[in-house]
Amino acid sequence: MDFYSFVEGPLLWIAFLVFLAALLIRLFFFSYSIIRSSRDKDKRQVYTLATFGRFFLPFHMAVAKKPVYATLRYIFHLCMIVVPIWFSGHIVLWSESRFEWEWIELPDAWADWMTLVLLGLAAYFLIRRIIIPEIHLNSSKSDYILIIITALPFMTGYFLTHGTLDSVSFLGDNMTVIHMLSGEAMILMAVFLFCRTRLNIKKCVGCAACELSCPTGTLESNDNGKHRIFTYSHYQCICCGACVNTCPEDAAELRHEISAKRLVQVLLKQEIRSIELQACERCGALFAPEPQMEKIGLTFTHDYTKFCPNCRKANIGDTLHQLSPWHRKPEKTGEATPKAS
Repeated sequence: MDFYSFVEGPLLWIAFLVFLAALLIRLFFFSYSIIRSSRDKDKRQVYTLATFGRFFLPFHMAVAKKPVYATLRYIFHLCMIVVPIWFSGHIVLWSESRFEWEWIELPDAWADWMTLVLLGLAAYFLIRRIIIPEIHLNSSKSDYILIIITALPFMTGYFLTHGTLDSVSFLGDNMTVIHMLSGEAMILMAVFLFCRTRLNIKKCVGCAACELSCPTGTLESNDNGKHRIFTYSHYQCICCGACVNTCPEDAAELRHEISAKRLVQVLLKQEIRSIELQACERCGALFAPEPQMEKIGLTFTHDYTKFCPNCRKANIGDTLHQLSPWHRKPEKTGEATPKAS
C-alpha cells in the first residue's frame, strides 16, 4: 500500500473512528458531570444537548457585548459546517464508498464563495490576534494553531478544485494528499478541542459575579488563606456565556483550547485565577479581594472601605455614640449633662 492509498483509506477511517469515539466519551463525561454537579436539576438534559450544539455554533448570552464580532463568528462556523458536508466532490466520495450515501449537493459557485468567505474571516481572526496588543497578550499558541488547522482544508480544497497551484510541481502533484491530510488533522483536532472560560488577569477583580451567574456550578471560588481561588471544570461548562454576560469588568471570556489531557480530566477542577484578599485595618480579618477594593477606592476614599463589614458596623456605632447628646461632656460654664426623661 502506497502513502496515497494509506491517507485516502485507513488513515481517513481512523480519523473518523477516533472522532466518533471521542464524541461518545465526551457525551458520557458531560452527562455524568452535569448530573453529578448541576445546580439546576431540572435542566440537566438540556444542558448536555446545548453543549454539543455550541461545539459547532457559538450561540451564547454574551453575543450582545460584541454583536459584530459574534456575527462574523456565526458566518465562519456556518461555512465551516456547510461546505464539507454539502460539497459535491465529497458527496461523490460517499456515494462511491461502501455506504453508498447520497444527499442534495451545494452548487459549486456557492461552495466557492463560502470557502473564500471562511478563508477571509480566518485571515481576519489571525491578523486580529497578532496586531491588537490586548488580544495578542491574552492569546496562546493553541489559538493560532486552531485558526490555521481549520483554514488549511478549505484552502487546499479550493486550490485542488481550481488547479491554482498546478504549475508548482510538488504542490500540484501532491495537493490531493495535502488536502486529505489537512482535513484529517482538522477532524483529529476537534477531538481535543474544548470551549472554556478564561478570566483576564489584568481585568478580573475577583468579585465572583461569574460564579453566581453560572447555572451548572462550573465556576467556583473559595477563600483559602490569603487568597480567593477560582476553579473551573470544563466538562460542566455548557458555554452559555452567562459568566461573560454578567462580568462587570469584561474579564470573563469564552475561548477555544486544544488539550489532550482535558479529554480524560473528569473529576479534577482547574485553577484559573488566584487573587489576594485584603485585610481589615482594624481587626486584621480577610474580607475582600484587593483588586476590587482598589477599584472601589478610586471612587470612595472614606476609611470605612478599609474595614471589614463587622468593623464598619462597630465604627458606625461608635460614630453615632459620639454624636449622641448623652455622650457630650459638660462645658466649663457648668452646663449639666442632660438626663433621660
